[in-house]
Amino acid sequence: MMKRRDFIRSGALAGANIAALSVGELAQIREAGAFPTSGGMGVEEALYIIGKGKEKNVAPEIRPEIRNNPRAVFLIETHVDAKPDESGHYTEAIPQLEAEGKRVARELFVMGSQKGGQTFFKPNFTFVYEHCYNRTTGVYSSPDFIAGMVEQLRDIGNTNIMCGEGPTEASVHRSGGVYQAWDPKGIPMIEAGYERFSHFTKKELNWKKTRNSLVWKQIPYFRPIGDEDTFLINVSSLKCHFTGLTTLTVKNLQGCVPIGYGQFCSSWDELEHGAERAGIPFKRDFYSDFQQRVEASFLKHRAAGFKRWDHDGSYRRYEAKGGWEAYQKAKKDPEALKEFSKDIGPLMRHEMWIQRGLDNADVLRPNLNIIEGIIGLDGEELNREKIGNDQLCNIIVAGLSSFEVDAVGSYIMGHDPREIWYTRVAKERGLGECDLDKIAVFFIRDGEIVPVKNRDEIKRHPLGLNWARLDDPDERLFW
Repeated sequence: MMKRRDFIRSGALAGANIAALSVGELAQIREAGAFPTSGGMGVEEALYIIGKGKEKNVAPEIRPEIRNNPRAVFLIETHVDAKPDESGHYTEAIPQLEAEGKRVARELFVMGSQKGGQTFFKPNFTFVYEHCYNRTTGVYSSPDFIAGMVEQLRDIGNTNIMCGEGPTEASVHRSGGVYQAWDPKGIPMIEAGYERFSHFTKKELNWKKTRNSLVWKQIPYFRPIGDEDTFLINVSSLKCHFTGLTTLTVKNLQGCVPIGYGQFCSSWDELEHGAERAGIPFKRDFYSDFQQRVEASFLKHRAAGFKRWDHDGSYRRYEAKGGWEAYQKAKKDPEALKEFSKDIGPLMRHEMWIQRGLDNADVLRPNLNIIEGIIGLDGEELNREKIGNDQLCNIIVAGLSSFEVDAVGSYIMGHDPREIWYTRVAKERGLGECDLDKIAVFFIRDGEIVPVKNRDEIKRHPLGLNWARLDDPDERLFW
């Protein structure tokens, strides 16, 4: 039987000749697993393509003022001038978004001198509802902005570029307009949202050990993420999230982790069961006492007065039923555990996400982190039930450290990054600063680096979080 890599090397997939294949040939390659379970281009196919492109590639370099200030944050004001259409989207901004992507890339990168390798863009392409089937939706980081960046990098010799996303299927990205923007530019997209972790081959994954984690020992990534010769550019959007509060560059990196490992917001009492259902070797990759570690951290943060901590009361209900001692006893009996867990709700989900999200960002450390905030989203990450609106914010936030970048991004959204849960814990863990008075912030204007002397110079665009959803669609929470 033909194997997937043999089919790729035969040229049919690589040469895009699938339409010319017979029914019998299609059946043969499906049996071989030549198509990934997410649809679209799979990891192995992408590795074959970028492997051929290494020789002529010139890796980009970040301009020295940014490279030499790893904890600084750089702001670039954009100048998109558009009005929302009847659907609420800024469709007429498409050519401007591409032009701004090219201009921003000129401000951030210079021509490199090292040949080989590849550049990988990690966008924020999550699930998108039908009413957001528009390539300018604030749910996504703009594919047209990224297309402009790709064009500029190609102009300076960085020809071996790949993009990719993990959590969702190709059909969702196609509906959201990604391929509309990228197909005419020949921008390749890895669709790594496989149905099961077992669908990844060993050669498609890189593993990295965590540092000082409460939860897990090592994290898998779909390649070329984690390859030594990959230049990783992390491009997030500007919006809020039920679990992360603000979903910026730290959270965007969650999409680099395959299914089974990548659902960071699993409830405290669900993680192990979920991993087992996904066929994950839990004892190999996770700490056996992660629950005690996470609970201790949760209680520390409750004592520290985290705003709206345990807002749904799940931990209080857990305590009322006897807490850890009662849970540990019930855990040995499925029926007793079911009764104990009844009506408690998602236990310590926010603490779970914070710790795993920060672990992941600490391990990956992209070459550059960018918040594409030209079009932001108010209300809720997915704009479900049409709660919230796209807003023209016209700002790019960039830097080497995702932690400081997200602190500044959260401030621009109207929040206090000293109170946002994950930026606060990032500082607690020594990963990055969340106090704007202690972060060096600069504007890049027409190539010039201009220091921000007073935070009032930074224009803010209130993008609040709706937790109540249909009960109170107008609710907007700020930290």
